[in-house]
Amino acid sequence: MSTTFLSPDTHGHTPLWRVFWIYGVLLSHLYFAIILYLFGRVGTPMIALLLGGFVAYTAVITRSVWINAYNTESRVLGEIARFLTVAWALNSVLVSGFLVLSHFGSPEPRLPLPF
Repeated sequence: MSTTFLSPDTHGHTPLWRVFWIYGVLLSHLYFAIILYLFGRVGTPMIALLLGGFVAYTAVITRSVWINAYNTESRVLGEIARFLTVAWALNSVLVSGFLVLSHFGSPEPRLPLPF
């Protein structure tokens, strides 16, 4: 890893709307929808791997939103985006952990999904 990636004072150059809405909201929801679709169809190691990837992607998005928070016209929008992304990251870690535990605890894990 480069020191640029780890530097706390690095400021990104991507517009906040793109990082937050496209990479953060849209792609995260698509990835999680795929995980939910596969939840009862694949084994526990694959679910653990997919959810681990989801948590890692969430960490990357959280950092991306954090460093691009002020690439917007309003500084307040950057602070709101930071708050919402950190809350999303905490929720993602907890939900992923509970889903893995759910998969371990049942011989035939099923979520009550309509499809």
